Amino acid sequence: MNTVLYEVTPNFDFSAFIIPMIMIIVMLVLRWIIKKYYKDHEKKSNLEIVKNFCRVGVVFVIVWVVIALIAQLYMHSKIVGAYNRGKYQIVEGYVENFDPMPYSGHANESFEINGIAFSYSDYNKHPGYHNAKSHGGVIKGNGQHLKIGYVYLNKTYGNIIVYIEQISD
Repeated sequence: MNTVLYEVTPNFDFSAFIIPMIMIIVMLVLRWIIKKYYKDHEKKSNLEIVKNFCRVGVVFVIVWVVIALIAQLYMHSKIVGAYNRGKYQIVEGYVENFDPMPYSGHANESFEINGIAFSYSDYNKHPGYHNAKSHGGVIKGNGQHLKIGYVYLNKTYGNIIVYIEQISD
């Protein structure tokens, strides 16, 4: 009996935006504190520098977050949208050339099935499978019989896994 080990979900992961949002809040609070409590400070020029830094920092982080959000939403729509529409490729066979990611490393884990290459990492959070064996991933090593659904995104990301099924022998 075959077992589905992974299927891409339509949920969007906002966790990458938590730190930038905290940075924005800290800079806004710092600017507010300076404005409210240090009106008559003798070193007003230093306070202006801090206020301007906060102002520029907030604008920079907001622009960065908007660009990153657009890029993530684009990837999400391309990958999850293709899966939902059934516009993905399927390869079935045995895992070959498995190169696991070390537990402590930030390397990619990679393997091939019938000459189709896959590469991913726990540290590259995009829609699609990216869970390395060393951190509980379902792809265990050479010889594992799998059916993989994938979407080719571009040269940078390559084949993104959207579906994994363990084939019983």
